[in-house]
Amino acid sequence: MRIISYYYKDGHEFDVYNYIKTELVRRGIPAEEIAFVHDAKTDTARENLFKEMRMGIKKIMIGSTDKCGTGVNVQTHLVAMHHVDCPWKPSSIEQREGRGLRQGNENEEVAIYRYVTL
Repeated sequence: MRIISYYYKDGHEFDVYNYIKTELVRRGIPAEEIAFVHDAKTDTARENLFKEMRMGIKKIMIGSTDKCGTGVNVQTHLVAMHHVDCPWKPSSIEQREGRGLRQGNENEEVAIYRYVTL
């Protein structure tokens, strides 16, 4: 898993994942309810994370298409998906959205957000 980092002229580092988490916490979401999927390094840790997502203990999971793709079944309480990048292949978007728009989700609708910068 590679987190895309940028370095400013003054030398400090910026990465999107930590920026998102910091902003969510600043806006009132408890840090312990936010998870980075890449922090679950073993199969057991991943399954525990996914279980916590399904149970509603973890409310937000941040991760890449590769890490949150095939085999990830955390859709039980999913209400929204946020795409913060645009993958090269349309099949990657289909794979991402397929994680939430599926049987087992208790919500009838899932909001899809795509962010664009100029």
